[in-house]
Amino acid sequence: MRAVRFPGKVVTVACVVALSVTGAAAALGALTTGDRPAAPRTQAAEVTVAVTAEAQSELRRLKSAGLPVEHEATLTPATDPDHLLGRADGYRSKVSFEDDRVDGGLVADNDPGSVALGGVIEVFADAEAARERAQRLQDEAVGIPARAERGYLSGRVLLRLSPYLDETHAERYREALGADPVPTSGPAPDVREV
Repeated sequence: MRAVRFPGKVVTVACVVALSVTGAAAALGALTTGDRPAAPRTQAAEVTVAVTAEAQSELRRLKSAGLPVEHEATLTPATDPDHLLGRADGYRSKVSFEDDRVDGGLVADNDPGSVALGGVIEVFADAEAARERAQRLQDEAVGIPARAERGYLSGRVLLRLSPYLDETHAERYREALGADPVPTSGPAPDVREV
């Protein structure tokens, strides 16, 4: 059978057919909004507010408090995985970091910069925007233990910490920023035992 001899061509033809059908369905409006492939993002065009270095200042506070912050990364609109940096509905500054007390082998999302490996600091234009983002993240994590990160608010600053950090370690971060815990509907699950 020829399909066995030319598997690369069969796969290529199948991909072309699938893309053609999807494209035609989208053009005809047969796909619902949720099914429609995402339009390519042009990050530079979407930046609508000034990107600042405020998150780096907050990270320095954590370091000067003696917290084991390492592998920090300052995000840009092009590198922000959430695509909210510099947008009117997003944050003005973002930095990610790792904490060596998190066992990377237990972490489901262990890509560099992942909240699960340590944490993320996001700085917003105002405290209300920070609160809304924190609440949205909490709501999205309901029933998904690996997404049940710890959140702390200090004015316009949202500190998001790995659910793999124990409560004592998370408390030290909270104290360093003088932050309050983001209200949750219940205690954070201990994902370290999952």
